[in-house]
Amino acid sequence: MQQDCLKKDCSHCTQDGYCVDNFLSVLRSHGGRLTKERIVLLKTACDVKGHFHADHLLKLLREQGYKLSLVTVYRNLALLIEAGVIRRASVHEDTRSGGAWYEHVWGREHHDHLVCSCCGVKIEFSYPAIDVLQEAVAKEHGFELERHHLELIGLCPECRKRKGADGRP
Repeated sequence: MQQDCLKKDCSHCTQDGYCVDNFLSVLRSHGGRLTKERIVLLKTACDVKGHFHADHLLKLLREQGYKLSLVTVYRNLALLIEAGVIRRASVHEDTRSGGAWYEHVWGREHHDHLVCSCCGVKIEFSYPAIDVLQEAVAKEHGFELERHHLELIGLCPECRKRKGADGRP
């Protein structure tokens, strides 16, 4: 089967599961098929280091000789999010740099983000007390958490210094 080429090569998949299996399940639930283009898109998204935009992913796919449209990339990003392979890494849309950011999360430890509202720098962090508090809030309201995303937006030290020096960002 086509996904076998991913399983043996994917450094993020583990004995606990393969991202391609989840992706295939989501595709089937939407009446879709696992095409060669989707396999390459999945593999490329999994191999990107750090955060990426849809247009960055499209550029990488085109460099590999695939002629996909940006609409197709966005449509499949939504399916990859549903499958838990990637997530939208920044809810704060950065229109200066191309909109939403994404990141590969399959097989990675959970983390949250600090985002500079001026320069856009993103810092990943993990703070167990935050997770405990979120669980407590969810329980208090009768929710069972499936996932969460925390993004703290403010000014990084460099932008604070610049802002302090001339009174504006």
